[in-house]
Amino acid sequence: MKTYKLNAVMAGLFYLLGSVFGITSALVGGQVIASLVKAEPLNDIGILDLVSANLPQLLRGSFFILLMGISLVAMTVFLYPIFRRDSEELAMGMVLFRGALEGTWYFITTLSMLALFALGKEYTASGANVSALVSVANALYKFQDLLGPVGTIMFLIGSTCLYTSFYRTRIIPRWLSTWGLVGLIPYAAYALLHYFRLDNGIGLYLQMVLAVQEIVMALWLIIKGFEKEAIVKLMASGLEHE
Repeated sequence: MKTYKLNAVMAGLFYLLGSVFGITSALVGGQVIASLVKAEPLNDIGILDLVSANLPQLLRGSFFILLMGISLVAMTVFLYPIFRRDSEELAMGMVLFRGALEGTWYFITTLSMLALFALGKEYTASGANVSALVSVANALYKFQDLLGPVGTIMFLIGSTCLYTSFYRTRIIPRWLSTWGLVGLIPYAAYALLHYFRLDNGIGLYLQMVLAVQEIVMALWLIIKGFEKEAIVKLMASGLEHE
């Protein structure tokens, strides 16, 4: 009976890389990307002036956002063959929301940042039709800010499917999957606060419950893999239903 060790290691590795790339994008992406990652939109600031002054940072940050999206989509690919043995619906929910839709969100975010980069270069090079460039840049930045909660919704639905599958299958300890399910509650609260512009600085702390869990879970998958007894039982159960 296969233990699916490779699936566990690759899922954990991509999960960990996704977190690392996300943090890196905020650290090297300059003030524009950092404001979006932290859900602290910039107000009363010339976005295009800021972009043109930080073009290299914006380009680097965009690159890591794209890598983050690719990593998290790849993670679902390695978990799907396991989870579908328990519930095809939950497995597809994870792939759809944490894979396809969330991955599309990261792709759109990357394109938005690259569009800001292009506007910043044009603004710096010629300064022609400045008012039009500024208007487009402001609209693009606000669009990305509004897009944030949409990505969060995709994340929450996909993560609910993910942690529910982990809890049902027991292929990781239940305390770890329960931690993930509980961590979704403050994360959802952060999303609501941000959407209604009520975040007074606690949003980052509300995310930390799940952020720490994701790192611990990723390391567990890489080092420990799936619980052997649970994976054997799951595979045997899956064969009975085929």
